[in-house]
Amino acid sequence: MFEAIAFYFFSAILIASAVMVIAARNPVHSVLFLILSFFNAAGLFVLLGA
Repeated sequence: MFEAIAFYFFSAILIASAVMVIAARNPVHSVLFLILSFFNAAGLFVLLGA
């Protein structure tokens, strides 16, 4: 049960931050959203056991 909640949490934040990477007008904000995307992708890989 916890794995499913964590998966949906990480994936929702990953999708939102990936959209904000494209939509952000300020390049610094875009890079910060990209870093957030990387951390959420890493969280998904940890859930996979990689």
